[in-house]
Amino acid sequence: MGITFLIILFLISSAVIWYAGVYLAKATDTIDTRFNLGDALGGLILLGIAGSLPEIAVVVSAALKGNYDVIIGNLIGGISIQTLVIIIFDAIVKGKKPLSYLAGSAMLALEGLFAIVIIAMTIVGAKLPANVHFAGISPISILIVLAWILGLFLIDKVRQIKAFNTVLPDADPGRRHKERRAVENHVFFKGRSNSFVFLIFGLGALATLIAGVVLERTGNSIATTFGISSGIFAATFMGLATSLPEISTGVESILIGDNQLSISDIFGGNAFMPVIFILADILSKKPVMTFSTGQDIGFAILGILLTAIYSIAYIFKPQRRFLRLGIDSILVLIFYILGLALIFTH
Repeated sequence: MGITFLIILFLISSAVIWYAGVYLAKATDTIDTRFNLGDALGGLILLGIAGSLPEIAVVVSAALKGNYDVIIGNLIGGISIQTLVIIIFDAIVKGKKPLSYLAGSAMLALEGLFAIVIIAMTIVGAKLPANVHFAGISPISILIVLAWILGLFLIDKVRQIKAFNTVLPDADPGRRHKERRAVENHVFFKGRSNSFVFLIFGLGALATLIAGVVLERTGNSIATTFGISSGIFAATFMGLATSLPEISTGVESILIGDNQLSISDIFGGNAFMPVIFILADILSKKPVMTFSTGQDIGFAILGILLTAIYSIAYIFKPQRRFLRLGIDSILVLIFYILGLALIFTH
């Protein structure tokens, strides 16, 4: 296939991921509401999986072909790209104060710390000897899954503590997690049957998975054609494409005033992505993290740094905006550019 056709396919699959992701998110919210999942562990797991279907599709496609650099690039490099999305939210939030001031709380800082711990575990997994595994599954992949489930449980408990949800008197965090799927505020497919909602969920999931496979295969070919490392391409362009559902739902959250939830969803997605390594291990029958390069570890460190900057901002809550951005978003943008430059040159 010609490069022009590959690029068009890549863009079309990205658009499908965006469009299907919106309906998938709405169907997930509706299922959450009708079956009273709320912030229970099962509901959070459902939301985590549904929101990461593009990454899951890329991982499945890449694992079956042995493209470990694409898996690692997308799952680790995609974290820094997805964190960068918060800059968009900061730029469009209403008012004179930055998003970190309006939404900042100890709860968001804790969620950022949760994501940092999970990301740091991937660095440990990368350094583990390749012959240390259980039937091809890295012990770190197993520990990441357990840490993620335990973290969800603990965060759910901490959300009920008032002190962790305290914001400044003139802040505007929006609805709390337990309120986001309240029927009177956030219902979709009103008057439609449960069967219809599950059908939409299934079609959205199927479309996202197919588009994710096309994205991985065309992206890999594009990277090869231009002489770009497939891992670097997966960590940047492919990572951005698979983050489109988070961008669309996050922008929607900001526009309706759910400022805190938009950030929480990004941090939640970042914490979930390393969990997918266990699927990659199972399909590859190898501990995929051990194939990480210095560039992959660089992306992991970059993801930790960007998340840490925002987490600190949610504690100190800077008040000033420059070109509609808080100082935290400006620092994140600067460090991301510097980080990319260092990763590309080493």
